[in-house]
Amino acid sequence: MNLRNFLLIDTASPNSVIVGLIGEDGKSWRTFSEENTAALEGIFTATEKVLRTRGNTEKNDVPAGFIFCAGPGSILGIRIAAMAIRGWLALGKRVPVLAYQSLNLHATLIMRAFPQEKNFAVLAESRMNCWNTLAVHDGVPEKNFREIKTAELAQTLTQKIFLLPARRNVPASLNAAATHFTPADFLRSDPAVFSAVPKLLSDCGNAPDAVNTAAADSYAKWSPARHRLENGGNAPAREKQTQ
Repeated sequence: MNLRNFLLIDTASPNSVIVGLIGEDGKSWRTFSEENTAALEGIFTATEKVLRTRGNTEKNDVPAGFIFCAGPGSILGIRIAAMAIRGWLALGKRVPVLAYQSLNLHATLIMRAFPQEKNFAVLAESRMNCWNTLAVHDGVPEKNFREIKTAELAQTLTQKIFLLPARRNVPASLNAAATHFTPADFLRSDPAVFSAVPKLLSDCGNAPDAVNTAAADSYAKWSPARHRLENGGNAPAREKQTQ
């Protein structure tokens, strides 16, 4: 598929939003922007900046399609991007929506930038005390990413690690040994990655959404006991206040 005039939206990072418009050749950026802010504020600012710069005409403001990062990453950010794309489609703008998974893209970008790298893992922040990782063996990424608890990282990840930007800290020894990887810098430098490796993209129709990173029953459940007063732990706060 020719990716000419496709609009890329990536809100997987907890720290920034990436938006880019692919050029006429389908292999270069017409415009590219990274906003170092949360998705709710950054996605629309970055999109407007990309579509309205470099002399784009009103006709060019209508993307030929979307390239959407489905995660893993910031669930809220990804679903804001999905909502924006669905809103566009609901207005009658029937264009293709192609999705990619963040860790697969990052692993591919690393191997294209550093051909000597054949065995490594990409590490990204997940929910509290958990991290997502995708391992590459002999230049071939694993089929699926895994979620690993913070306490198990050092024992599980024994190969070279490329660490993505995160809000939480990994163990100090692991952080010191990791190579810090900035997705926007590599993607900005390699717009041809999608045309060169088309298997990164899949058609998600008119229903873009975040990938399921964990089973629902693996999350900690809310308990009213956590909200009780310390005085014996028997009376909820509101009850105590009204007595």
